[in-house]
Amino acid sequence: MMWTYRVFRDSQERYSIREVFYERDHTIISYAEAPVVVVGASFEELMQLVQWFRDAFDLPVLSLEEIDAEMAINKTKSASNGPPNLSLQQVIAELENEDFASDPK
Repeated sequence: MMWTYRVFRDSQERYSIREVFYERDHTIISYAEAPVVVVGASFEELMQLVQWFRDAFDLPVLSLEEIDAEMAINKTKSASNGPPNLSLQQVIAELENEDFASDPK
């Protein structure tokens, strides 16, 4: 799973920045219900957050309604396929290869 910040537009034409979570194929699987706020434990952390927020403006704006519809379709497809059967070793290997960096372009 990967994550990044993205700019969203809601049905009332308001804009916000939210965390978005992706599969490795860049399919959106979830996003934060509440918009993010700029609060850091240090000056450096705050600067990093601001940079990630700025990076979100380089990506297309997402519509909350369209993303909700897309996620519902993807959830239905996933449910019909059933969960994969993985061995413990496969799960461990998958977790070791997880990329938590944010760049789902």
